[in-house]
Amino acid sequence: MSDEQLHAVLIALDGDTAILPNSAVLEVVSREAVDSLPQAPGWLLGVLTWQGRSLPVVRLEGLNGVAEGPGSRRSRVVVVQSVGRHWAPARFAILAQGYPHLVTLNRAAMAALPLKVDDRDDMLLARVRIASQEAMVPDLEAVERQLAAWSPEAAAQPRGE
Repeated sequence: MSDEQLHAVLIALDGDTAILPNSAVLEVVSREAVDSLPQAPGWLLGVLTWQGRSLPVVRLEGLNGVAEGPGSRRSRVVVVQSVGRHWAPARFAILAQGYPHLVTLNRAAMAALPLKVDDRDDMLLARVRIASQEAMVPDLEAVERQLAAWSPEAAAQPRGE
């Protein structure tokens, strides 16, 4: 059905863009609400206290292997409802470079693209072109697996890496 519509959210990242279903985005909050974790891996910005819960804040571009950039004063944090198969809270947050944009798409508005050479195929489901913009489709289950493998207790321990 070519007239089916997909309501999605485009999230500007550091040097990239992610697209998520609108239903996965719960809220957008200020980056100032994030507490850093000094021993956390580079893809983990810190934790956000949201509705009485501590949620990890991930850098999707970091999970895709891109080193941390300078960031932006316009950075926001997008709270995401995930699948919950690997990360029991089923919620985490994503660092965004600005406000996410709601878009309504149909099949004709999107074109599949190959992954970039440096993309981690275990972290991305696909890349798509929407009009003139390219976006990654992150694998939320893969993000959950990364979060499940990491814990605040592990971050408090010195790493021998």
